[in-house]
Amino acid sequence: MNEDHSHPEPETRALHGAASKSDYLKDADPKSSPIPGQASTATPGQASSPIPGQAPTATPETPETQEHARISRRRLLQAGVAAAGAAAVGPIPSIRRLLPGQPGRSGPSRLSSSRSPVDQAGNPAPATDVPPPQQLQAITVAPPGQSGFFSLEGEALGKLTGKPGSYGANVDNQRLLYWTFGYKPGNFAKPTGQPEQPTAGARLYRDAYGVPVIYGDSAFDVWFAAGWAFAQDRLFEMDAIRRLATGRLAELTGPSAVPGDVQARVLGYTSSEYETMFSELLTKQDQLAVEGCVSGINAWIDKVLSDPLQLLPAEYALLSSLPERWERVDVLASGVLIVLSVASAGGNEMQNVANLVALEQAFPEVSTARGIFQDLFWLEDAKAVTTVPQSSGRFPNSLQSPSEQRAAFEAMADYATSLPSSLANGPGTGAFPAPGNLGPVSSASSAPMAAGFEPASLPGVPGGLGALNAQLPEAARAGVSRAVAALQAWGRALHGGSYQVAISPKRSATGTAMLISGPQLGYSYPSELYEIEVHGGGYNARGATVPGLPVVGIGYGTRIAWALTTGESKTIDSFIETTRPNPNGGPPQYLFNGRWLDQECRTETVRYRLAPGGVPVGPPAESVSVEVCRTHHGPIVATAQSSTGGLARSWAFAIRYRELQTMSGILQWNRAQNLEEFAAGMERVTWNENTMYADADGNIAYWHPGLYPVRSKKVDLRFPTPGTGGYEWEGMIPTNEMPHAINPAQGYLANWNTKPSVAWLEEAGAAPGQPAGAVQRVQDITSMIANRNDLTFSDLAAIDRYIGITDHRARSLVPLVMGLRRTKDLSAEERAALSLLASWDYAAYDPPAGVEMGVSTTTTDGPAPTIFSELVVALRSELFGFLPAQVVAADDQPSIHLFDIKPIDNLALRILEPASSSLRPSYDYLSGRSRTEVLKASLGRALQVLAERFNTNDMLSWRRPHPTSSVCSLTGGVIGPCLAMPFEDRGTYIHHVVFS
Repeated sequence: MNEDHSHPEPETRALHGAASKSDYLKDADPKSSPIPGQASTATPGQASSPIPGQAPTATPETPETQEHARISRRRLLQAGVAAAGAAAVGPIPSIRRLLPGQPGRSGPSRLSSSRSPVDQAGNPAPATDVPPPQQLQAITVAPPGQSGFFSLEGEALGKLTGKPGSYGANVDNQRLLYWTFGYKPGNFAKPTGQPEQPTAGARLYRDAYGVPVIYGDSAFDVWFAAGWAFAQDRLFEMDAIRRLATGRLAELTGPSAVPGDVQARVLGYTSSEYETMFSELLTKQDQLAVEGCVSGINAWIDKVLSDPLQLLPAEYALLSSLPERWERVDVLASGVLIVLSVASAGGNEMQNVANLVALEQAFPEVSTARGIFQDLFWLEDAKAVTTVPQSSGRFPNSLQSPSEQRAAFEAMADYATSLPSSLANGPGTGAFPAPGNLGPVSSASSAPMAAGFEPASLPGVPGGLGALNAQLPEAARAGVSRAVAALQAWGRALHGGSYQVAISPKRSATGTAMLISGPQLGYSYPSELYEIEVHGGGYNARGATVPGLPVVGIGYGTRIAWALTTGESKTIDSFIETTRPNPNGGPPQYLFNGRWLDQECRTETVRYRLAPGGVPVGPPAESVSVEVCRTHHGPIVATAQSSTGGLARSWAFAIRYRELQTMSGILQWNRAQNLEEFAAGMERVTWNENTMYADADGNIAYWHPGLYPVRSKKVDLRFPTPGTGGYEWEGMIPTNEMPHAINPAQGYLANWNTKPSVAWLEEAGAAPGQPAGAVQRVQDITSMIANRNDLTFSDLAAIDRYIGITDHRARSLVPLVMGLRRTKDLSAEERAALSLLASWDYAAYDPPAGVEMGVSTTTTDGPAPTIFSELVVALRSELFGFLPAQVVAADDQPSIHLFDIKPIDNLALRILEPASSSLRPSYDYLSGRSRTEVLKASLGRALQVLAERFNTNDMLSWRRPHPTSSVCSLTGGVIGPCLAMPFEDRGTYIHHVVFS
């Protein structure tokens, strides 16, 4: 997140008054929530949001897209791309000059059928595909738009106008819809117009927002067309994902990407291992989906290479490269990357070791330091918020009794503090030295081409496209360097999040089930998720996936709907291996159960391009070789030397070698018609993604699924585990013993990365922002449904709006602070501040203020949220200011949820209101003061800071700049748009479903 604090905007609507949360449900703003039964008001420059049950509108047009249509290609060529921003775009002028004479490539025979079908007279044939009936209504929104394709021409026009919509059709047509809390129709689209025919057995239509609607004669045909559509809209994004997954990004962006590529090689699989998983974990039907997707992607790449001026994504021109063909390993590796970055947690035990060491250095008494550590990084609070209600059962994930748990902590703490800190970082964690840019720039253009590096094949380009960047002026070189850095930062920032709600018929006004899905994966042009609709080969589904993965990962069918959120359970453990050189000259060895075993090692060669000044040039002719080793626990991520010999840290993944099985389960969801069939797919799922379900039969359900290890009773999951034997995993928890609930008596299920159930040990520090404490952000959802039995479809949008603008910390902390109003010795300023907080509705933001961010506008938040935010900081300082800064920071790590309650805040609540928790603090954090004294001191500190910051005592003028979310292209706006939008804590793809 970044902030834009330039021009304050007047407050547009007083949400900081006495409105209650029920007002959001009863009087949802029709201007911002266009849903069934409500009026719809268009945002300027944006088409009004269509409503389920109405015919889809024509493709929404904005002034930018109209302008795009008016400006002819000839005019752009005459003006020259250089005039449209060559300094930012880099080598595009040279490429446009050199490419027109390039002969086209001949694609596979199926490309000949990419034209629209015709009748016997040669006229376009009418569409005959018909969507199956659905027993549901759905609305969706996916900012900023479906497409991430910036053509050479679109890039020029976008830089010329400065308007995001000018970069291309469907690039920006949902951004304002989203930020004004609007939605678009989500039901199966009725095909209109003439479809593309990527292969003989498939028809590809587009709905009003550019979402592909696919009809295929077979499963292969369906996913062939999906691969074609993925590549049409997101080719460069897909390429970035597969390069991250296979450890080949440095071949495109240069030596600065080598550390990440080495990490990918350490953690990933060989091609032969992927092929084994493909044949053993996927059914024949699943394999057809992968094969079809790869074939479709390659068919589109062949088409791009036959007409690069119109079809080549401009990012390739910027980086002097061309797209390479895909293999099925690329699809499989991309799937594994998403599982590891979004659906896996753990491996961070060395951070806990560093925190414990810091505490033991700060406090002479070891017992004091360890008590504070357990206060900050607890394992279970029996009063913590959970998704599975207690009436639906307990689901323990530990065999330890309380006494065994205490003994394990002490023994593992002793062991952990003896480990060298150098085990924290190594090649497998991304800590690998980036090679320098050896040799002169000119050597790159004359170096021999590495295998598979295609740009050199372009005739008329001396030295290949890679030579062009060496000729760029300094300003353009700086733009390329920024783009490379931004692309690598985007790759490192892949993460999970998300919320989901299922409401049973007993709580709905219609007597039917409803579902909210809000995956939170960050904002960018394009987003990480891709909306798609598929029909044929047994599939009828619409929803979102990661482009390049042949599944509808989150979505709905004809009579079922489902949602996903990151589970956050610790499924990755660090094992510390005792190692030695092999006395026989073979691979290094490690000690296990009294025997020295050979590590499994291989040499990985990571190729990279030279990048003088950060600008990649030439082919990936340079390389570094790395020895990658594994033990039976898993890949070795770091090594060290201790006083007793060699040590290595390996990562044990519960899901190891079975990641791709999840693809099979999701494809089953895409074919399912009822709870039984969907549950059969859940049996196949191995990842740790919370799954919520609702259907036309009135069922709702929740699973915290996947493979989860049964740990030894001698282990404390917060610390590394000795790898010499005696501490091994004892199998996996059976599927039916993982947390789940089906049709609970309470009539709803809600999860926002929430602790799954009572008795499920969760390391609070393993999932920053999702503490297993008395307060969790999901309560802002449950508070709006727990006492209702008349919820409507419109209420789903009202819930989404409410949680999107609410400060999640306020629910627990404001009532505590209000207790100060009974104190007699308050100053006039303190009473005034409390009055502002008392009338506050906990809204951190006044929508739709600031939706034109990126033009020149900045919005601010009112006095109450401004005072409250500073009060939270002051309270933390009063209670924990004496602790080592690194330890406090570990309990208050940055999060995508800017107004979220953190583990440190839950500890504060435990201290100030002991009855809220089953745990008791081990230390006097109040320093002998009463709760009232600490709260009063915190308030006074906050008011003093704010008076100095704003240089006035007039509280009504205290308005903090509202945080903004960066919405930029993968190259940071060097190619494509980059702007800021007001922070809203909402899903980055949202779908709401009500069954009929």
